[in-house]
Amino acid sequence: MSVTMLMSPFLGRIHCLCPALPLNGSAPLASSKASTQVSSQNPNFAVEYLVQSCGLSSGEAHRASKHIQHLKSPDKPDAALRFLTEIGISESDIRTAVLRDSRILCSHVENNMRPNIAHLKELGFSIEDISGIMSRYPILLRFNIVEKLDSWLGVLGSVDYLSVVMKRQPGVIQSSFENVTMPNVSFLQEQCGLSVRQIVQLIKTCPRLIKSKTEILKMKAEEADQLGVARSSGTFVQALTIVYFLSQDTIDSRLNNFRNLGLSHEEVALMISKAPYLLSKLEKETGRTMEFLINEAGCSKIDLVRNPSLLMYSLEKRLIPRCIVRKLLMSEGLPVSHSALISFMNKTETCFVEKFILPYEHVIPGLHQAYADASDGKIVEIECFKRISS
Repeated sequence: MSVTMLMSPFLGRIHCLCPALPLNGSAPLASSKASTQVSSQNPNFAVEYLVQSCGLSSGEAHRASKHIQHLKSPDKPDAALRFLTEIGISESDIRTAVLRDSRILCSHVENNMRPNIAHLKELGFSIEDISGIMSRYPILLRFNIVEKLDSWLGVLGSVDYLSVVMKRQPGVIQSSFENVTMPNVSFLQEQCGLSVRQIVQLIKTCPRLIKSKTEILKMKAEEADQLGVARSSGTFVQALTIVYFLSQDTIDSRLNNFRNLGLSHEEVALMISKAPYLLSKLEKETGRTMEFLINEAGCSKIDLVRNPSLLMYSLEKRLIPRCIVRKLLMSEGLPVSHSALISFMNKTETCFVEKFILPYEHVIPGLHQAYADASDGKIVEIECFKRISS
């Protein structure tokens, strides 16, 4: 396939800005003396370039141009755009990247872009992966990150984990490896007992914490200790995330709310140790959910203490629709016992439909659609649904 066929519509827009430039890719796009002279005399060159070569609106271009006002020639941005389009980066992702950080147009192709992308491809990243990563965090193409990638690979131990980090939170790669990353990872492994998988989870849910100073990370770990969550437990990452995002006053208020709902100090402590994310829910929301589970769904307080994850589910989208289905099945004498409540609520959506909806469609015609409608907040059609939910 010829170079011309590989070019995106970006090159057509570049040609509009600098019509003296060839479109066949046989020479650098902005190499003519005439085009440089025209550009250097245009005080709005950066804005016009962003509009005509990158597809930005006038308003977007004015905002994005503040970082590249020094540009007087299209040579460097032309080279960057040409390289990105030639390797298959999508036009929409290039546009998004330029919107987020127009300085990507000033990246050095041979020193930064080419080695970074070549190394990512060697590690198994597809061009679609790279395109998505670049659009979300374009700074990764502005500097050479080959050594950082190798260092992170050494810490995470597998390309799979590195892939998760790069796709979900690529910004952490830019942190100083010696001064930030390694001290924090060492603390999490040696002092908190976290596995690599848990560290990856922490990076996904709270990337700013892994990029914090180690002193801050240690302080947050101590605050998580105060919630009664053991560092050796599988929920310590949740506790770290909670204490990072919520103030101590908010945490205290939500702990008191559980006690006001009739739970003892010990019961609250047990629930939080199992599901620290409970503290992320608003007090009013928690109260409504708990009231429904106990008064309407027949869940006992001890059931909630042992299975606090029930309180994390959406009342309208999961708990109420599934409770209605359960009552419907029981009203028809189908084999759904009281002990099945937790199983009803905890199962994944696919598993729930396969086990509790599809097998009983012949007994209750329209059950599947009625459940789907109820989950979407719509008025359901089955009369029995209306009767039970009223």
